[in-house]
Amino acid sequence: MNDELPALAAPRAPSAPAPSAARRLRARALWTGLGLIPATFLVVLLALASESGTRCVMQGTCGDVPGWLTLLSLAVAAAAWITALATPDGASPAPVRKAAFWILLGAETTFLTLVLAHFTGATPAG
Repeated sequence: MNDELPALAAPRAPSAPAPSAARRLRARALWTGLGLIPATFLVVLLALASESGTRCVMQGTCGDVPGWLTLLSLAVAAAAWITALATPDGASPAPVRKAAFWILLGAETTFLTLVLAHFTGATPAG
């Protein structure tokens, strides 16, 4: 006969609630927006490592990228970032917030492409 009591299962810590879709969207938007700064440094570093990037800095043969286009892509990215970050907690984020996240990605990619085009001597039109 076994006189010992069966071992009681240790009480489980309450599991954290699964993050809502709105919270995940905000987190993705936050890290995507904050990642623009290191991504810009990386693109500039990679561009300067190329022959055309070095020539751009040393001889001034940089590409003809309009400044207004670069600023426009940054402004669109900033507006989309704020829109995506303003997602309230709820069942599901509005389609506008999801679209803002994808616009943020597109605007950041456009900005990084323009920076790369500047340092490699290319023009946005070809």
